[in-house]
Amino acid sequence: MFKRRQKGGAAVGICLETDAFSVAGVSRGAAIPPRLTFAERTAVTDPQQRKSDLEELLRRGKLQGQPSHMILPLNTYQTIQLDLPDVPLEEARQAVRWQIGERIDYPADQAQIDLYQIAPFAGERRAQSYAVAARRQELREQVDLIAAAGQRLQTIDIPEFALRNVCELFVEDPRGVALLLLLEQSGLFVVVRDGVLYLSRQLPMGMNSLLAYDPDDSAMISMFDTIVLDIQRSFDYCESTFQLPTVSRLLVAQTQQEIPALVHYLSDYLTTRVEPLRLADVMDVPDPADQLMLNHLLLAIGGALRQGDK
Repeated sequence: MFKRRQKGGAAVGICLETDAFSVAGVSRGAAIPPRLTFAERTAVTDPQQRKSDLEELLRRGKLQGQPSHMILPLNTYQTIQLDLPDVPLEEARQAVRWQIGERIDYPADQAQIDLYQIAPFAGERRAQSYAVAARRQELREQVDLIAAAGQRLQTIDIPEFALRNVCELFVEDPRGVALLLLLEQSGLFVVVRDGVLYLSRQLPMGMNSLLAYDPDDSAMISMFDTIVLDIQRSFDYCESTFQLPTVSRLLVAQTQQEIPALVHYLSDYLTTRVEPLRLADVMDVPDPADQLMLNHLLLAIGGALRQGDK
């Protein structure tokens, strides 16, 4: 998305929510798995202390001054599918502003817009085009905060691409992987193959909704059914639109508390293999590592995993 050129083998991922900051540090070397050097989340209760709270997190991780990638929190941006004019992407950024004007809830001239395209996996269909729109003022405030904390901001990305970066680590899955991240209030599902994000879908339910019921409660089963249906529709869309066969594995990243029944239910009703996400399988993580906490920090970790211009 919004980017500058990156240098070096160590990077920081930062996600600045209204009430919490998440920061992760990743170091890369030749022919070895990426190493997670730091991952921590802290509550933010005083708006006047946001700069010092971020500085303290960076100090604890010894990450001051390292190249950084900011991940927008969920629900602070919109992704809009559109028809691009037949012009270079740089020109299209301005040309599409009128297209999204009626699809965002603030004036289009107050939006920061970037574009990306997804080409079919097979066949000769036209690439699908998407615009990402966020409030420019909110972006500026976050960028200024990171700069004030002494970081060198390289990119501003959306959560979908952070999860894409995590999926790229699972190179033993040649048919690609899907990842379901369940946060407190909502979920995010992505389908990735060969480093390409083919689909992302936000789910209106999260861990708070699931944990309100016992695993055998009919309301819980109904939510499981909704998740299964969303995922199956996503797989079907990828096959019909991009000619992408169903991926070989679905990774489930829960937060707050593991609900084993969810993984079992998905495994029973989906044809792809389903298992919990275990970052230690593909990264060098601190020992012992709390996978639930790592899942909560997954967007920041994915940001720190960003490489080059991807």
